[in-house]
Amino acid sequence: MIMLSVGLSLTAKDFQYIVENPRITIIGLFLKMFCFPFIGVSIANLLGLSTTFQLGIFILLICPVGTTSNLITYWFSGNKALTVALTTIASFVAVITVPILTRLAYQYYFGDNVTVNLPVWGTIANIFIVLILPVLVGMLFRWRYERQALFTERVLKYASIVLLAVVYIIKFFAPKENGGTEISREELFTLLPVLLAINATALLFGFVASRLLKINNQDSMTIGIEMGLENVSLAIVVGSVLLHNEDLVKPGLIYAMFSFWTVMGFAVLTKKLFYEKRWL
Repeated sequence: MIMLSVGLSLTAKDFQYIVENPRITIIGLFLKMFCFPFIGVSIANLLGLSTTFQLGIFILLICPVGTTSNLITYWFSGNKALTVALTTIASFVAVITVPILTRLAYQYYFGDNVTVNLPVWGTIANIFIVLILPVLVGMLFRWRYERQALFTERVLKYASIVLLAVVYIIKFFAPKENGGTEISREELFTLLPVLLAINATALLFGFVASRLLKINNQDSMTIGIEMGLENVSLAIVVGSVLLHNEDLVKPGLIYAMFSFWTVMGFAVLTKKLFYEKRWL
């Protein structure tokens, strides 16, 4: 539903922005999908997290964000065309990168002798069904029925957030035999400060790195918003459904508890300090 709403929101202008601003799009994608996952997992390692949780965090950080970033960017006058472009292109790239990087990370953490039940082509097919197919369906529907598509996109954008919340609640509190992860209080208090540190670093890294690369404040804020949010639903698919390891899902569930609000706070502060007043 999340990716269907992305497809319903896309127009030719969004792809025109990518063509006209390839440098900004490439920088945003590189920082988000290839640079920060390794920074984030290094933070987890320095703070002493277990190998399983480090792998769970890595899987979370390589999963591109859905429409939540588009929503926050719209609310706080970021670059809507850029956030939609980053969300869309990252989803296409993730079809290839997520299974390959997950398999390599699994072998790095657990050794070559451990069998990884993650066939690359089968995983690519699964992720294509979850990420790309709904986008293509949404784009086709908007092309044929634009007015109905705009209404459906608004409904799905908010309905998907509610349904995701239901999924997270089930994952949090249900027993394992009913699809839950059974996160303990000890695990919560172990993971929460580490994930807060990773989230804060992601927001600052996205904004500061973009500014150092001569990207304007509005676009830097937009990239920062993209950096601070992750596609927890895809991380659940990879960790729980494909790898059958509920411990890999726990970092994502805890991250989902606060990341929406921290990114909102980041957007408010960035807009007031650097965007509206033109500081820096």
